[in-house]
Amino acid sequence: MKNFFFFDVDTQRDFILKTGALSVPGAERIIPKLRRLFDFARNNDISILSTMDAHPADSPEFREFPPHCVKGTEGQRKIAETLLPRPLIFENKPVDRNLQDAVRKHQQIIVEKQTLDMFDNPVTERLLRVLPPRAIVFGVATEYCVKLAGLGLRRRGVQTVVITDAIRALTPKAEKEAMEEMRRAGVEFIV
Repeated sequence: MKNFFFFDVDTQRDFILKTGALSVPGAERIIPKLRRLFDFARNNDISILSTMDAHPADSPEFREFPPHCVKGTEGQRKIAETLLPRPLIFENKPVDRNLQDAVRKHQQIIVEKQTLDMFDNPVTERLLRVLPPRAIVFGVATEYCVKLAGLGLRRRGVQTVVITDAIRALTPKAEKEAMEEMRRAGVEFIV
């Protein structure tokens, strides 16, 4: 097993594609980089932990944001470039399963969430105990889910690196503030 894993944040159609319900500006431009990261992971047997919004139609989050990533819709699906064959998907509920065995058998684990913070899914914490001690983070949106992932990983003692040309934000000002907050928490940044 490698000493790092890829952490793929919310690379779903509703966020990445221009036609998505909550399209992140410029997100389509990172698709080639995402493809290269996934190809690298596939060819080098690197584990990928992915998050995926899976909202009910009446999600409380829709009071703050337009409806997006409603479970079972096209917009909720991950873009093809960030999906490996046979991913293991964990809904947002406790599981009684050997996660070390799950990581060994499935190169990509997808954790569903209904809030901005992936640590609201109880399986996330357990997965971090069996994944390598260093995370390479990318995805959307920088000032929301990417920031919460970076800060959450650091709080749990995981060395964290964010790939700056593989993230996008809803607004440049919020992105700058989020990156500074992550930097203060010990997150590193690479291109």
